[in-house]
Amino acid sequence: MIGWAVLGGALLAFIIVDTVAGRWHRSGTVARLHVTPARSGTPGQVLVAFPGYTMSGELLGAAFAPHLSEHDAMVVVEYAQRGVDVDAIYAAVLAELVRLAGSGGGTATGTPPALRVFGGSMGGMCAKHFLDRYHRDGAPYGKVVLVVDTSPSRVADVRRPRWLMALGRWYLGGPAGSAVWALASRLEPRPVAEPDADPVLIAAFRRATARVGLPAIASQAAYIAGFPGLSAGELVRVAERVVYLHATGPHRDPVIRVGPAIDGWRYAFPGLAARCIDERHGRWHLPLIERPAETVRAILAS
Repeated sequence: MIGWAVLGGALLAFIIVDTVAGRWHRSGTVARLHVTPARSGTPGQVLVAFPGYTMSGELLGAAFAPHLSEHDAMVVVEYAQRGVDVDAIYAAVLAELVRLAGSGGGTATGTPPALRVFGGSMGGMCAKHFLDRYHRDGAPYGKVVLVVDTSPSRVADVRRPRWLMALGRWYLGGPAGSAVWALASRLEPRPVAEPDADPVLIAAFRRATARVGLPAIASQAAYIAGFPGLSAGELVRVAERVVYLHATGPHRDPVIRVGPAIDGWRYAFPGLAARCIDERHGRWHLPLIERPAETVRAILAS
């Protein structure tokens, strides 16, 4: 009993000290954007991509870019070092869309480019909040195509204790916790890469995941824990169609309860189409960097 008390006290002391130190560790709260112009110079469509939990937006953009069509532009969100501020992300993305539309954007007839929004895992939640703001602004580019990939519709769809995710509301995360994460991330199972996937990008992605820092890990987990869930039919007002991508054997996903998640997204958009990426195994959660070609094909075909 005394041993457990000592262990618990040591753990609490570690968290307190690391939280205090975390006030100065990876404290940036501003998200960034990575933009890929259309190769044709005239984008007929802009893909706005929200990466998954702790995923590098820069590397996701680099992995996706070679597989876009010549008339597709892309804007990929890079989450902040700490926190998920979708209001600020929305403002930055809309400013970038205006810039694209004002510098050759749109079709040959001068109409604005179509908008396709993608969210992977946690990114689907961010995409939903983004579209809430987009709707309040009057949907300036019309109804969108929304594609979510293995995304929870509510916190109960995540195979993690809610209390653990909610810790990020007060545990800021510090340098010690970040070092522990860097070591633990090396033990994560690795999906099989596509034959043409870039090994340099994959290696960079694994390094970036190890170095992401506990402030991002904790604050993104808190964002997921605070997600209110989806309301009946709420996406109908803003989306032309909604597609849910998943792997073969989705019940084997180690992070998301895919069946209930699909039901939740269908509740918000009754016409939702669920599409399987046949070559992706269910035990691989969101292998976007390792298998970008099949993912982009599915996004653009949706």
